[in-house]
Amino acid sequence: MVSVTLVTGAAGGLGTAVVDRFAQRGDTIVAVDRDAELLQAVVDTSRARGADVHAFAADLTDAAAIGDLAARVHERVGRVTTLLNLAGYLHRGRVADTDLDQWSRSLDVNVTAPFLLTKAFRDDLREATRGRIVNCSSISASVGYPLPAYAASKAALSSLTRSSLFDFWGTSVTVNAVAPGAMRTPMVDIANEASMVAKTPGGRIVTPQEVAATIAFLASDDAQGINGVTVTIDGGATAVFSYLA
Repeated sequence: MVSVTLVTGAAGGLGTAVVDRFAQRGDTIVAVDRDAELLQAVVDTSRARGADVHAFAADLTDAAAIGDLAARVHERVGRVTTLLNLAGYLHRGRVADTDLDQWSRSLDVNVTAPFLLTKAFRDDLREATRGRIVNCSSISASVGYPLPAYAASKAALSSLTRSSLFDFWGTSVTVNAVAPGAMRTPMVDIANEASMVAKTPGGRIVTPQEVAATIAFLASDDAQGINGVTVTIDGGATAVFSYLA
C-alpha cells in the first residue's frame, strides 16, 4: 500500500527537504503551502525526479480553508496516512515589541493549524495500517527564549503532540514532534550563524536534511514504539547553552 504523506510548509527550507526525503521512499506527497508559486516550483522539481507530488495552495490560518483542503485532498489523492505539520511563523520581537495580531498569527500558524489538520485527517489516520503525525516544534519550546510569541506557540504544539495521543488510543497511530535548533533556512537569521556555531558542541548548526531524516524515521515502521515525544535536533546546543543568551 502506498503511503500518502501530507506536508505543510512544503515550499520552505525544511519542507522542501522533507518532500524530497519522503518522495525518495516512494510516498505519494500532498504538498501544502500558502505561496502557490514557490510551491509549484517545488512540485515541478520533484516531479522531474519521478516523484508523485500534488500541490495544494492553502492559507492554514483559515479554518474553512483547512476543511476545503481536506475535501480536495480526498477527491484528488485519497486518504492521508502521514501528516507532517511543518508550516511555521516566526515573529522576531519580545513582549514589548509584539502586538496582538502578531501574537495571534503565531498561535494560528504554529499550533491552531496543526490542531485543525489533525482533526480534519483524524479518521484517515485511524484507518491507516500505520498512521503517523509528526509536528515541527522548536528548541524554544523548552528553554528560555527571547521571542515569546514563537516560543509559547511551539511549547503549546509540543503539549498538543502529547495530548493528541488520547484521540488515537488503541490504534497504530503515533504522534511525535521534532524540535530543531538553528538550521540554514529562510526562517533563521544567518547573520547570527557564527555565534550559534560557537555555542554548539557539534561545531555546526544542523541541516534541514538531518531534520528530515529524523522525521522520516519517526514516520517509519521502526519507530512504532516511539509515541508522544519531542525529539531535539540541535547538535547538543540546548543541552549546555542557549543560542541567544
